[in-house]
Amino acid sequence: MVLTPFIGDKITKKMLSWSFERAVKSHPILKDTHWSMSGEYLDNGAIESGRVVKALSAFDGQDKVAMVKAALSELLKMRLAAVEQGLGPSLRQTVEKETGKLGEILK
Repeated sequence: MVLTPFIGDKITKKMLSWSFERAVKSHPILKDTHWSMSGEYLDNGAIESGRVVKALSAFDGQDKVAMVKAALSELLKMRLAAVEQGLGPSLRQTVEKETGKLGEILK
């Protein structure tokens, strides 16, 4: 994780969890996707894609690609905003470089 050297493992994981829980409120397709298929909590900010696919089955007739893009985009924006607020714009830029390809995909 990019942030761990700057703020430590515990705070990084707390921020990742906090941002995930906020994103779930607006994007129900993310519910429980921070758990692996074997039931392990993913405290590193990862999302279990199998659970996303399973959650999408409840949204027939809707643009599922748009739903996933919106959910992941909001989650990424929240996390980048938290980095900037807590550590400043220069570290946000560092994290954006690491996640740059993801940002481009979500546009």
